Amino acid sequence: MSAKSLKIDSLDLDLENPRITLASDQRDAMQKILNEQKVRLINLAESIAAKGLNPMDRFLVIRSERQGKFIVVEGNRRLLAIKLLKNPPLINDLEMSDAFKKRLQRAALSFDVKNVEPVDCFEVDDRGMGNDWIRQRHIGADEGRGIVDWSTIASSRFKGRDPALQALDFVLEHADLTDDQKELVTGKFPLTTLDRLLSTPSVRTTIGFDIDKGKLLTQLPPQEAIKPLRRIVLDLAEKTVNVTKLKSKDQQNDYISRFKSVDRPDLSKKTNVATAIETMTEKDFSASHTPASKRARISRQSPRTALVPRNCKLKVSVPKIAGIFEELRSLQLAKHKHAISVLFRVFLEMSVDEYLVTVAKSTLTFTNPKGGHVSDKKLAAKVKETVDHLVQNGAGVAKDFIGVTKGTTDPNHPFSIDTLHAYIHNRHFSPTDSQLATAWDNAQFFFEKIWQ
Repeated sequence: MSAKSLKIDSLDLDLENPRITLASDQRDAMQKILNEQKVRLINLAESIAAKGLNPMDRFLVIRSERQGKFIVVEGNRRLLAIKLLKNPPLINDLEMSDAFKKRLQRAALSFDVKNVEPVDCFEVDDRGMGNDWIRQRHIGADEGRGIVDWSTIASSRFKGRDPALQALDFVLEHADLTDDQKELVTGKFPLTTLDRLLSTPSVRTTIGFDIDKGKLLTQLPPQEAIKPLRRIVLDLAEKTVNVTKLKSKDQQNDYISRFKSVDRPDLSKKTNVATAIETMTEKDFSASHTPASKRARISRQSPRTALVPRNCKLKVSVPKIAGIFEELRSLQLAKHKHAISVLFRVFLEMSVDEYLVTVAKSTLTFTNPKGGHVSDKKLAAKVKETVDHLVQNGAGVAKDFIGVTKGTTDPNHPFSIDTLHAYIHNRHFSPTDSQLATAWDNAQFFFEKIWQ
C-alpha cells in the first residue's frame, strides 16, 4: 500500500461500482453514474470547478490489468465530474438534459486542471483491503456535494451480488421500466422479501430458475426469463404484495400461481444450458429474436471502424463528393479523427449545396433585406431548407429528420452545426470517434434521401 500522485487520464472508473449495475465499459459506467446521481453530480462538478477537490479526500485505487492504469474503487463520482470538466466533448457524448449540459459546460469554462492534477491517491493491493476504509465513508450527503449515503440496494451490491440483487439488477437493466418505475425500484425496495421468494425452490421451479454457488441461473432465453422477475419486482416496489402476504411457502406459491399469461415464462423453451442472468446482455435479448442462421451471419460481421457503416451505400453522382464519401467510408476513426471531422463537414455542405441547386432549384445566396447585399446562406439555413424541401416532396415527415434539424439549433446535439464548425476553426476543440459516429448516425437518413 502506498500514496501516489496520478494523472487524471491514468484513472478508470470502477465497472463494479456498488452505486450502479455492472457496467460494460468506461462510457457505460459514466452514463450509469450520471443516471443514478442526476443533479447531485452536476452540483459536485460545479463545486470542484469553483473550489477544487476536498483536501481531506483522496482516491482509493487498485492497479488495473491495463498497463499504466488504475481503477478507482472509492471516488467514482469525483472522478467522473473531473473527467467531464477536463474534457467537455464528453458532455455531449452522454445522455442528459440540456439544462445539465449547459451547467457542466459553464463549469468546464472556469475549471483549471492544474488545481486538481496530479490527483492524490492511495493504492491498495486489492478490493478486500480497501473495503474497511470504504465502509467508513458513506454517512454524509449535502445534495451530492459531500459524501452521499448508499441506498439499501447499493449497500447490498457492496456486500456481494446475491441472487435477489442479481434478479433486481437484471430487471433494472433489461425490463424496459419507465422512469417512474425505476425510481420506485431504486428507492426503499424490500430486497429481503425478493430474497425470501427466490430462496423457495418451488417458486424458482415455477418461474424457471435455479441457484448454484450464489448465482441465479436459468435455462430460459432472456425474453422469457425477464417476464416473472419483472412482475415480482414491480409488485414489491409498488407494494401490490408485501412480506406479510409472502411469509409462508403456500402464500408464495399461491402468489406465483396467480400470474397472468403475459408474466409467465414459456418453460417449453428451456434449453439444456443454464446461464447466469448477470452475464446476459442486450445482445442476448436481440439474439433471442433472431434465427440461428442470421445470428451466425451477424456474429461474423466486423465491428465498425469507419465513420460510415459498411451497409450505408449512397449513390453520390458528383465525382468530387463521391470521392469524399469513399474516404469517409475507408478512413479509420481511431486513427484519423481530425481528417474525418473536416471531411464530414465538407461532405455535408457539398451534399446540401448539390441538392438545393439541382433538385430544389434554389440558390446558395440570399439578399439581405436590410442593406440589399447578397450573401452566402449559412450552413444551418441550407440544411433546414433542404429538410423542408424533402418533407414537402414526400421524402419523409419532419420527425424523420429530427436527428439533423436539432443540430441546426442545439449546440449540444450530436449533429450540431456549431460543433462541426468548431472541428475546423477552433484549435482547442477536438472530436472523439464516438461523437463523430453518433453524428453520422443522426444524419444518415438525411444523406440517403439527398442522394436517393
